[in-house]
Amino acid sequence: MPLLLSKPERVVRAKIHLNGHAPQRTGLELDETFRWDSSGFIHASTPLQKPTEKLGLMQPQDVKRWTAIGTYHGPYWNAVRHGTASKDVPALTQFLIWERNGGFGIVLPMLCGDYVATLQGEKNGVRLVATTGLKSRPKLDPVVAYAAFGRDLYKLVDQSVGAVAAHAKSFRLREEKKMPAFVDHLGWCSWDAFYSKVDERKFLSALRSFREGGTKPGFVILDDGWLDNEGDLLRSFAMNGKFLHGLASLVRQAKEDFGVVYFGIWHALNGYWGGVDPRSPLGKKYEVLKSTGLIRPWAGNTRNKLYLVNPQQAARFFTEFHDTLKAGGVDLVKVDGQSALTEFTRQHFGRVSAMRSYQQALQTSAVRHFDGALIHCMSNGLDVAYQLEQTLVWRNSDDFFPKKNSSAQQIHVHTNALNNLWTGTFALPDWDMFQSHHRSAEFHAAARALSGGPIYVCDKPGRQNFRILRKLASSDGRVWRCDRPALPATESVFADCRTEPVLLKIHNRSGVIGLIGLFHCSEVKKRLSGSFSPSDIPGLSGSHFITRRHSTGRVEEMHLDECAEVTLPRMGFEIVTVSPVLGGWMAPLGRLDRYTGATSIASATIEAGGKCRVTVRESGAYLFWCQQAVTVTDLRGLGVPSKYNRKTKLLTVELKTAGTILIAAVG
Repeated sequence: MPLLLSKPERVVRAKIHLNGHAPQRTGLELDETFRWDSSGFIHASTPLQKPTEKLGLMQPQDVKRWTAIGTYHGPYWNAVRHGTASKDVPALTQFLIWERNGGFGIVLPMLCGDYVATLQGEKNGVRLVATTGLKSRPKLDPVVAYAAFGRDLYKLVDQSVGAVAAHAKSFRLREEKKMPAFVDHLGWCSWDAFYSKVDERKFLSALRSFREGGTKPGFVILDDGWLDNEGDLLRSFAMNGKFLHGLASLVRQAKEDFGVVYFGIWHALNGYWGGVDPRSPLGKKYEVLKSTGLIRPWAGNTRNKLYLVNPQQAARFFTEFHDTLKAGGVDLVKVDGQSALTEFTRQHFGRVSAMRSYQQALQTSAVRHFDGALIHCMSNGLDVAYQLEQTLVWRNSDDFFPKKNSSAQQIHVHTNALNNLWTGTFALPDWDMFQSHHRSAEFHAAARALSGGPIYVCDKPGRQNFRILRKLASSDGRVWRCDRPALPATESVFADCRTEPVLLKIHNRSGVIGLIGLFHCSEVKKRLSGSFSPSDIPGLSGSHFITRRHSTGRVEEMHLDECAEVTLPRMGFEIVTVSPVLGGWMAPLGRLDRYTGATSIASATIEAGGKCRVTVRESGAYLFWCQQAVTVTDLRGLGVPSKYNRKTKLLTVELKTAGTILIAAVG
């Protein structure tokens, strides 16, 4: 039996309707082994009882093009695929959408008892496959998937995942969970700087070099290489001999000497990659179960000896582990290798119930010890996704690989952008760290700035590009993020921006201001052109806009449905700020020296009498478009340094502190 822990109070949802219509069965044909219910859920007519159940076929109708997300290269990470024929949908698909006449369709495989459902294309349609660990108690009349159709792609995805959450009661949507504070700070992680050869001296040298460069990370993560392990097995919760002064001393120095606000520590879900050494004093405290499994599929078919703390004892394991970390001053944990749990449990437990015990134990401990500051990593399986009940931050793709070629960097950005469409409904997607001194640094930095998720680097000490870091964060490490996870534009969802000659387009919001990013992620090496429009951003208010391109500084007036063209070289990018004209005469464009400078504006409103009240979050040079000359004052009526160009209609305001200014038109 799984261990059941206390859960936070659940938000009660109203019954969800898709654009006011019941699910249309004509858009998805099911064979006789399935049946619909009135809410859009799909039931299997036969019980689930074998370790692998190949269920019936479904055939999406009127498909122009489909996009699938699934764990195609191993259990840990999602990847994206596109196609037109249902037979080409790859095995292990967890999320399937398609474009059809007049709208879109979606199928979401689900967790069902101890089974994980996925999709795979076959000659006559798309088959649903359910897998578990051990042969389990038969699951009668199982709900195995959800399907729906709608005219608005984003509403369709949001409402469909919401319907699954309401039915499953095992996970909550992103908006229902608390945002951990560390994500609003620039971070640094030791991994790609030192890998597992990290030690106390190296770690502190990195923090020292940030301080000397004038931009300090607000959070840090001490990654793999610090634990007391032998081979793949954890021997204790203590630091190894490379950290002579211990955890508390290291954390104290990081915070007191280098301005770190949140100190993070890495560990694996099972303690270490292969679990807990049963011969160690730590291992003797728990019931440790032995198995063999493939935990490094990228290294071949070598199976490792694995040692699992019994899921019934997972709560005690994490409590005692995190008690030790908390006593040392730790504020954040990055927990890796989560989707490997299936390999540890296959000989002992059902797949979903074991993961439920571990996730409830881990998430409850993270809330209790670290106020929910937990990064779920190597965890893109459906049995983690649909059990993300209490915590929020979710690594959204495979690693940033600094030694790989430019194609790998393009794949990284494209995969994260497309994954966000699904994962942003139940998590805050984390696009992973990158290096500011990497040859593709600005390409990654611009993508992270738009992503809406945490921004952190893995720079080697002394090699940081502080020009790039200052375009992401303030000197004290504060980051102003966009309002939500970035979303791919509809045309980028169904076009393969990796192989076709088209640009990837994503969008986000910061208050009333929109942001559009265009990225050359294609393997086509020539320059590519694409367009953007204020109408690309759902829900953006207004009909008259001012746009500004980050790379060139070009400013244009545009109406809602107007388009403008962008041409980019391979690995090129552009970020466009799209600001509505307020009161018919003024548009805030944000801080000049940031990729997403609009996020530094807290609010901008037209008051009675016509003045515009603007509140900014930090000091710096801010840009506004004004139809005519203006005066700029603080709340006391004192003038604020500013410069207005009558030809370009651009106003630059120099602000020494965060606060509120009043902008008034002259005449």
